[in-house]
Amino acid sequence: MGNDEESKTETESADDETEREGERVMSREDAAEILREVADGVENGTIDIEGDNGFTVAVPEHFELGVEYEVTDDEAELEVELEWRMEDGEPVSANE
Repeated sequence: MGNDEESKTETESADDETEREGERVMSREDAAEILREVADGVENGTIDIEGDNGFTVAVPEHFELGVEYEVTDDEAELEVELEWRMEDGEPVSANE
């Protein structure tokens, strides 16, 4: 994959919250490949992100899905967010 710019962060808060985030410039084709891998992982119940700071995410059967589109004069952003509760380190399905 093309990798002109890359930005990764991992933070941990006082309440045992861990966040991993990464951004990089890539082609639409490469981005679509990653999104397909994420979609397959959602469907199968496990998202596996590979790479130096890779991680695996167990996905419950039901969860909240948010999609946000923001546009200004000089930038546009499309964000897709999957969210669910955790209990004892395990994902908990949302009520339908």
